[in-house]
Amino acid sequence: MPKPRAVVDFQKCMPEKCDGGVCVAVSVCDLRVLRQQEPYDPPMLKSPDLCLGCGDCSEACPFNAIWVKPM
Repeated sequence: MPKPRAVVDFQKCMPEKCDGGVCVAVSVCDLRVLRQQEPYDPPMLKSPDLCLGCGDCSEACPFNAIWVKPM
């Protein structure tokens, strides 16, 4: 059975409103699956298979732009 994983809704994501353009959700991902190339860039899911689907990033995002999708 496939496990859940984080999904970024780029329509809701507003990294320009995050402190210094750094996505707070990226900082809570212990496995560093969610990353930003540069400040003010939207976060991307790198190596999605490593995502545990814990939801920490979803809870941290103030814009509800990240959610956990059951796969």
